[in-house]
Amino acid sequence: MINEENKNINRFKIGAKDIKWTIKVFLLSVLSAFILAMIAYILTFMTAEPEPASEVISDVIMGTASAATSKVTVTSTYINPMWAIFFFNSLAAGCAVIGTGLFIMVHKLLLGDIAMRPKNRYYAGLSILMEKAMMPLYRALITIASRLDRDLLLIKNEKNNNEGTIWQYCGYGKYEYRMFSYILPFTVPLLILLVNGVIMGILLAFFTFNGALTGFELFGEKGAIIGLLYNVVYFFISILPHGIIEIPVILLAATVGYHFAYIQSHDVVKKELFNGDKIESLLEDYGYVEKSIKEYLFSAYAWKMVVFITLTLLVAAYIETYVTLGIVDRIMTVMDSIIEPYIA
Repeated sequence: MINEENKNINRFKIGAKDIKWTIKVFLLSVLSAFILAMIAYILTFMTAEPEPASEVISDVIMGTASAATSKVTVTSTYINPMWAIFFFNSLAAGCAVIGTGLFIMVHKLLLGDIAMRPKNRYYAGLSILMEKAMMPLYRALITIASRLDRDLLLIKNEKNNNEGTIWQYCGYGKYEYRMFSYILPFTVPLLILLVNGVIMGILLAFFTFNGALTGFELFGEKGAIIGLLYNVVYFFISILPHGIIEIPVILLAATVGYHFAYIQSHDVVKKELFNGDKIESLLEDYGYVEKSIKEYLFSAYAWKMVVFITLTLLVAAYIETYVTLGIVDRIMTVMDSIIEPYIA
């Protein structure tokens, strides 16, 4: 009994493979957002009128950067900035750890919808039309997902006839639902990583392009390089004191969520979940999923991670509010003295 309990607890613990996946997704989202934002800024600059070009670019850059940080800015007008930063970072981390488990419960709503369809043929017919219309988009998503995760291909398309089964009331079949069940658990940790990565990529593009443009307008080609380097240094210095704590902790939260998502998705394959043709069989499979979700959500490991992550984010928020600015001022003063001879 004790060994079985320890086994259940240990299966929620993250490993090197989970950490590697999280870092890879985050860095790819940062790089993608940076490249796309730079392309957008460059195209805007090239197509703007000659005289007000810098003003147009400045508006575009400031608009995208402000949108990326608006939630904290608005909230900080009502409460202390430290608590605003802490609130949104904790919300993101909590969603990654706890929200991953809760989100999988969407199965209950979907299966409830399917169970209702035989009793209402008009509703079933309308649902089938809508689902068939969305099928090309769904197949494109499956194609992309299968290239990113080859394990998805373990779910075989048996080309079963849906007649006489619960699937005849759906615009998709058992195979499509099982593929969806495999992908679903990854939704929350993936979104957390993408949102944070995109924000960082946009802000990095903002500082990079704005620095090069301002430097070029003031001091020519030499100024463009100096302005770019100056702004990039400023960007990294402004996030390093607190970011060295904050970013790894948010990635840790996403890693915990990803590990549980991995368990859930591979249970679809190993346990042959949602492979039945009757609603009773599907609901029974969901019962297994729900039991696993509750086991995760009430596990000591998950809540130890939540407490550790929350307390660490509080420290990071304090540093960002009361320490980072002083460090930035001192370092950028030194930077000013270094570049002054080049632009005098």
